[in-house]
Amino acid sequence: MLESIYDDPFVGQISRLLVEGFGLPGCRKVERMPSGLINETYLADDVWVVQRVNGMFGPGVNEDIAHLVPILRARGVCVPEYGMASGGGYAVEGRRFGLAEGRWRVMTKLPGKSVDKVDCVERIRALAAMMARFHRALDGVVYHFKNVRVGVHDFERHRAGLVRAMEEKRGHRLWKDVEGVWSKIAFLERYIKFDNILLCEDRRIVHGDLKVSNFLFEGNEVSGVIDLDTMALSRVAFDVGDAIRSWCNPRTENEEPEFDAEWAREAMGVYLEEVGCLSRGERLSLADAAPFIALELSMRFARDALCEDYFGFDPEIGHGEHSLLRARNMANLCEQMLGRDAMV
Repeated sequence: MLESIYDDPFVGQISRLLVEGFGLPGCRKVERMPSGLINETYLADDVWVVQRVNGMFGPGVNEDIAHLVPILRARGVCVPEYGMASGGGYAVEGRRFGLAEGRWRVMTKLPGKSVDKVDCVERIRALAAMMARFHRALDGVVYHFKNVRVGVHDFERHRAGLVRAMEEKRGHRLWKDVEGVWSKIAFLERYIKFDNILLCEDRRIVHGDLKVSNFLFEGNEVSGVIDLDTMALSRVAFDVGDAIRSWCNPRTENEEPEFDAEWAREAMGVYLEEVGCLSRGERLSLADAAPFIALELSMRFARDALCEDYFGFDPEIGHGEHSLLRARNMANLCEQMLGRDAMV
């Protein structure tokens, strides 16, 4: 077998995947990439990115990406190219090569490095310009997604989930703490213009997760956009709101937020100047998009503090305790975004 020539059996298994699964040259070096909470990601010979796709994504997600990647690349957005499997399609079953069960795929490694936070306004401008280019590149593209994630930004659904959890988990050790977060959420809800967002009927293909770590940088310029699994037909406010939430708060979800309103204004100004394809309704929907997303996340984390069923948490902090911490911080971030002038 091919892996018998390797000292590390895992390297041999990845090499077999490349050779037999995708018709690519074998590799000599494989390293786990630290970024990426959802998919299990490896770098092979600094050339190929090899991923085990999380089961939360349906089997059609790779076809969706493969269809849209050529359009994005042709219109100036640098995104990875996905390898076609030898048997057709864009993923193979890992067990065939001695790897863990699941769908594995291969894509090209893009130039640049990912960062966890923005440290200068030049990068804010570069991020906003790339977000505008991404949306502009897919403007008018008609595509029916095979992988559809239902209810991702269904605010009422998330709100109802938190209310239900509070009713059903009254004996939980963190119930009183969550009640305090819920009171703050209910207060902040009054100052967000929901109708501008939720009554906007326009839909377009968006990235779905434009946090800062999903961009690659060379210096202060964006060299690529990664993690395309969340692309969907959705409201542009969700993309822009989550981007502003991520870019303009240098703190992690575990830390007290520190929202930079000047950076947010700069990002929105560059984005609106360069995107050039939004309807009037879409433009109006962006004003409260960032606090909307922050409050939605606060509700989702508050619910998980009681239900403890979210896949990502720090075991050293504790499942419910970690979600409670993030719920408080997202509520505080929403408050900072709205500002004192808005809450009068």
